[in-house]
Amino acid sequence: MDSSPAPTILARVRLRDHGQIECFRCAPGTAALGDWCIVNFDRGQDIGKLMMLGVDSDDDVPERQAIVRVCHPCDLRQLELNRKEAREQITPCREEIANHKLGMKIIDAEYTFDRSKIIFYFAADDRVDFRVLVRDLARRLRIRIELRQVGVRDETKIMGAIACCGRKVCCCAWLYEFQPVNIRMAKLQQLQLHPAKLSGVCNRLKCCLDYECEAYRALQDSLPLRGQRVRTPAGTGDVIDVTLLTSQVTVRHDDDAIQTFRGADVTVVSRSKARAKTRARKRRQQHAPPGAAGQDDAPDNADENLSPHEQQLDSLR
Repeated sequence: MDSSPAPTILARVRLRDHGQIECFRCAPGTAALGDWCIVNFDRGQDIGKLMMLGVDSDDDVPERQAIVRVCHPCDLRQLELNRKEAREQITPCREEIANHKLGMKIIDAEYTFDRSKIIFYFAADDRVDFRVLVRDLARRLRIRIELRQVGVRDETKIMGAIACCGRKVCCCAWLYEFQPVNIRMAKLQQLQLHPAKLSGVCNRLKCCLDYECEAYRALQDSLPLRGQRVRTPAGTGDVIDVTLLTSQVTVRHDDDAIQTFRGADVTVVSRSKARAKTRARKRRQQHAPPGAAGQDDAPDNADENLSPHEQQLDSLR
């Protein structure tokens, strides 16, 4: 008789509504994508939604941490009951916070499926020492307590909101994991660098800045950069502007004439941006009056650095 263990694959499951996404062992055919499942996790049973099958993980997933079965209708009814009763425990938690005079704002609460633990999500400006609060709250509710501090992005994800596009914010609707965003993504997409235009409901940079970034990078790779020396149907010149969406390149010729061409009609003569800028600077210095001061002495990579205004926007990440 073959006593080898049954083959398993790794699956990613998002625990409850606001829990973390964890890897679990899963027997083939146990569940399908989108199913709510009962899992063994953290000294008990919990519930979660299957997000991905056949994933790779660098972490060592314990044998016990596995998907048990797909939820039955009675399990889903228990989940709804847990949601309702967990929110009822927010009031005593807020009372204890007021008694201990802690700067915390409770956002939501969740029971694990087997009700062996309740998780309170809270927001705070600074780190909070809530050890005494957990002890007194556990004595009052007679259950294991977990307090989890979340940031402003997670707060918006839990509370929900309507974005400037008129739809529910992505993090609440379908975006289960936040991707890093920065101000350089907005610069690449040639957006207006204004906080009101770039920040979302959470007052951080919009997650949607990342959605089209790869497409813009591909367009940028197919077009010359500003300052490069190019050959056009009308002669050679230096690139002074690039419009990515329309694939148009604006060139200043050696006779100072400015023309716009399609990207396909432009060929880079020198791929050294620094050398192209040096030639342009020398030409301007030859035509400039003696003693004239300008910005030509700025380092060649100055445009790669963020201005103070852009640094302030980048801090919204």
